[in-house]
Amino acid sequence: MNSLSEYRRKRKFEKTPEPEPKAARPVPSNRFVVQKHDATRLHYDFRLEIDGALKSWAVPKGPSLDPADKRLAMETEDHPLEYGDFEGVIPEGNYGAGPVIIWDRGTYAVEGDASASEQYRRGEIKFALQGERLRGSFALVKIRGRDGKGKPWLLIKHRDALADPNWKIESMPESVTTGRNLKELEEGLPPSASTLAARPDQLDGAQEGKMPRSIHPMLSTLVDKPFSHPDWVFEIKWDGVRALAWIDNGGKDTRLALHSRTGRVITRQYPELAALPGRVRATNAILDGEIVTLDESGRSDFERLQSRMNVQSVTEALQRQAPVTYYIFDLLYCDGYDLRAVPLLQRKELLRHIVAFGDRFVYADHQAGQGKELFEVAKEQGLEGIIGKLARSPYCETRSPDWVKFKITRDVDAVVGGYTDPRGSREHFGALLVGLYEGKNLRHIGGVGTGFNEKTQKDVYAKLEAIESKTCPFALQPKTREKASWVKPELVAKIKYANWTRERNLRAPVYVTLLNDHDPEECRFDVETPAPAAEAFEATEDRAAPPPNKGSPIRGRRGSAGSEVLTERAGIEHELFKGKSENASIEIDGRPLRLSNLNKVYFPESGYTKRHLFAYYYRVAPYILPFLKDRPVVLRRYPDGITGEAFFQKDAGQHVPEWMDTVMVPSEEKGQTRYFLANDVAALLYLTNLGCIDQNVWSSRSDDLERPDYVFFDLDPSEGTEFTVVVDVAQAVHEELLALQMKPFLKTSGATGFHLYMPLERGYTFEQVRSFAEIVGRLVGAKMPQQVTHQRIVSKRPPGTVMIDAYQNAYGRPLAAPYAVRAFPKAPVSAPVTPRELRRSLQPDRLNIKTMLGRIEKQGDLWADFWKARQRLEDAIEKLDVR
Repeated sequence: MNSLSEYRRKRKFEKTPEPEPKAARPVPSNRFVVQKHDATRLHYDFRLEIDGALKSWAVPKGPSLDPADKRLAMETEDHPLEYGDFEGVIPEGNYGAGPVIIWDRGTYAVEGDASASEQYRRGEIKFALQGERLRGSFALVKIRGRDGKGKPWLLIKHRDALADPNWKIESMPESVTTGRNLKELEEGLPPSASTLAARPDQLDGAQEGKMPRSIHPMLSTLVDKPFSHPDWVFEIKWDGVRALAWIDNGGKDTRLALHSRTGRVITRQYPELAALPGRVRATNAILDGEIVTLDESGRSDFERLQSRMNVQSVTEALQRQAPVTYYIFDLLYCDGYDLRAVPLLQRKELLRHIVAFGDRFVYADHQAGQGKELFEVAKEQGLEGIIGKLARSPYCETRSPDWVKFKITRDVDAVVGGYTDPRGSREHFGALLVGLYEGKNLRHIGGVGTGFNEKTQKDVYAKLEAIESKTCPFALQPKTREKASWVKPELVAKIKYANWTRERNLRAPVYVTLLNDHDPEECRFDVETPAPAAEAFEATEDRAAPPPNKGSPIRGRRGSAGSEVLTERAGIEHELFKGKSENASIEIDGRPLRLSNLNKVYFPESGYTKRHLFAYYYRVAPYILPFLKDRPVVLRRYPDGITGEAFFQKDAGQHVPEWMDTVMVPSEEKGQTRYFLANDVAALLYLTNLGCIDQNVWSSRSDDLERPDYVFFDLDPSEGTEFTVVVDVAQAVHEELLALQMKPFLKTSGATGFHLYMPLERGYTFEQVRSFAEIVGRLVGAKMPQQVTHQRIVSKRPPGTVMIDAYQNAYGRPLAAPYAVRAFPKAPVSAPVTPRELRRSLQPDRLNIKTMLGRIEKQGDLWADFWKARQRLEDAIEKLDVR
């Protein structure tokens, strides 16, 4: 049956202004529209373009940007694509009689690895909206009706940067296209010019004018060390090709022009980016970003990108070999307004509003104020470096101290001034002679003879022959062993190196590639050698590591460096429980580990060291590993203990032991992220050695990341709330679950809160699990209005209240595992407890790294039967009122 047959059956097109479906369908796109419709009752029609039609849902209360709102959405018949532009009055006597306005419209991007069509068939659609009113991540989740009638779904707003807990749909009655409300439309009043869309003319410093034909990209200044400062924002530095995108969505044909940093048009080299104009909700715009090729770990892979850089006709095979992603970080022009004088953060906010990000187009997000922290994360993940930007900076077309870069990998963009004769088996040349400008003089910085293969040597030599010169371009002619030939200083080479010598020459230089988008005159000493960070932003010096203590290790075998490797269980346990060495090498089940800084104090109040943490996890491994196995781990690392700086880490990085299990997880920002899996004792200790105090894992496993196998209730008290109040709320949640004939398992959070878990039969989606937890939380909140709050912003929660946080039940959201140590004074543990212990006298800080093992010996593993008690939600849902 045609998906529009029901739409046709219900309407007489000679009597209604609604559009009749056309035989020829428009070119498919990811459009959405929300129409406010006052028919038998007022409602909002939410429509997504899927499979050539508008899949439609009637939402009685309308969509919301508040994640706490779960809106009932009744699926209705498909509507034709033409209906997305319909605004008018349906006459009395016709189906759906009443006024209809376009309340919101825009584009959407599918989230997840399945198409919108496939997700619709599964009964759960995840998508990000880029509308004039609705923005951010949403989901539609199919549910079962109480009477078996109708097609009910839930429309859910995900918790993200665009969520709004103060959302009030009543304050937005007008059409986004005509400015009229329903009454004005019915009365036949003319359209209003006003809209609620964000406009570039509202930004500070926006200047009306024609779109510039050319812009020189703003460049950053190299600084020697990272800093943190509240006036700055920090982004990842991607190793790719700088590209400014000119977007023209006017006229019949949309146009895209990509320009390199030197102004060269490179559009044909990246045909897969041709879809960008359709993602931009503006007639004309200029964007700034970086084109990169990502490896399977989500890092930029410049070597693979090189195969695309000088190719004019890119084949599909080459696109598959080196796929590209466009990281967009700035907006310079939009619909008649030059934005280069607008403060950076305002430009970025409008950028987020007008571009539907996803797939190959990624918003280059930033961290506010935390430069040192982001630099450490980038270093751990093997990235090139980070960029710091003054939050209020305008966009100037030069190199500016308002943008700074901190490099992790050392490389330099140098001018090629000549080459030496070949030696040995080389055919074309021996080494490139490179330099940097100092004033007007080109100063020689070294010869580069490694990094070439036969093909690159031949290609580079062909370019050198074309620009040969009889004159040495260097201010002082360099001394070389072999005869030197000179070239005009027109080529720029990217060179990696170990460091600079005192004579300001490169030590151990390696050729990477020629850069055809760089101006040789910009290759200068003051650009390529780091300047000191501004005094106000200077990073504090790292504290010196304590001197190693001499110990007497138990005998094992010798390591490759002559160190003792402890292989026997007795030797390992002696070192962990009684040893005094600062470092130790051990081997567990054939898996080598180097344990470092064993005597470093991690918990100053109680004096527990990193060694104590190792010893605890070594002993508790049989009890915690069942809750870590095959689950992606999100690390929070404390290299200097709980009083030092901490940082989060998701990506495992490049230097992972061969024996360590990991899982590649799709990521919109990076393509893929490689997560650790703590599947055995060696892996658990390896993560502990990285400074990971608590183990935070996903509620789904690596073989099916979309399906959690437990649901949990995270009780999060407001600041200063007595733990007795937390216990009261936990008792109420426990009683509610028992009334639903569910079997919950209880544990302290190890901090100020409490957790209730229920193991599930696999098959539920995160949306279904989260909706269940949210409904239970609402029921408890209705019974305890003085103790339970639904306010997600911690600072706004009333004193003495507890938030029953269901939103952690989400894809990629971790929670501390049972038996995990927490990073608080006294080293508390997220400890399983019995229902009888859930009383006001419970003191969670007594369940800590010192007492936990004795407790297990006395009471046993309280969660030993957890996985034998898998439950289903259907019966419980039948007892709940989702309306």
